[in-house]
Amino acid sequence: GNISTCSMTVTVNDNEIPAITCPANLTVSTDPGVCQANVTVAALAASDNCGVATISNDFNGTANASGIYPVGTTTVIWTVTDIHGNVATCSMTVTVNDDEAPAIGCNPAMSVSTDGGSCFATVVLTAPATSDNCGVASVTNNAPATFPIGTTTVTWTVTDNAGNTNTCTQNVTVTDNENP
Repeated sequence: GNISTCSMTVTVNDNEIPAITCPANLTVSTDPGVCQANVTVAALAASDNCGVATISNDFNGTANASGIYPVGTTTVIWTVTDIHGNVATCSMTVTVNDDEAPAIGCNPAMSVSTDGGSCFATVVLTAPATSDNCGVASVTNNAPATFPIGTTTVTWTVTDNAGNTNTCTQNVTVTDNENP
């Protein structure tokens, strides 16, 4: 009837990282009139054999990466930590494109007389008013150095920082009012 006992410790460690599936990459256009987009990002899919403790992303530090994104590509890195400190990450991209054409408002038609002693007119044109949600890169026209007698249609082109363009036209009429 003699009895002897002993004890031992069995330690079970959770070394399994959480399972994680990032939302799909997104490509959207800017919101009208602004150089950014309010983007709704789908929820991250995560699970763990012992339980998920936290889900976060490096865009806004929360479990929801929805928010205001700038023009360009933003990489969002997601991090899932289980209740035992095991960590898994994945990344996705949110691309915001500026597809909005710039605005342009051409000046009214002009009527001028020929330069003295010439059969043409030298005309100084004023650039039209332009604007864009992400900035105007250039304003150009196809005006000749000198305008012949008659009506010449000048096409103005505005280009924004994303390469979007818009055009308008302005007529310049030259008349010969000089006596022989």
